[in-house]
Amino acid sequence: MYNRMVYVDEIDITSALISSHFSIGDVHRASPWSKVLAVQKEGSEFVSDTFNFEDFPIFSLQPTSPLPPITISSFHYQNQAIYVNDIHVTGVSTSGIVQVGGIEHIDSISRTKHIRVLSDEQ
Repeated sequence: MYNRMVYVDEIDITSALISSHFSIGDVHRASPWSKVLAVQKEGSEFVSDTFNFEDFPIFSLQPTSPLPPITISSFHYQNQAIYVNDIHVTGVSTSGIVQVGGIEHIDSISRTKHIRVLSDEQ
């Protein structure tokens, strides 16, 4: 992996959250992961600990095996610095990556379960 200098004039990121990564420079490995239970409930009463990750099979599934690496024809400048003028990112979330530079390996997992609890369904 190369260790190059990165020169960025301006970066504007509005939102970066939930296990997201923002990196400048060359990175060997990034492994963001997240488990999210998103509950939308009608009404004003909130009861915590109503749902558990263990109650939903999606959170206990093993990830599939990664695909074999692919080779593409490209060109690169091994010892040249990276120059970037302006970057604008509205949002990066839930195991997403914004990378200015090279990255050798990405292993990202996001498991999200959305639940809606409506008054007429209770």
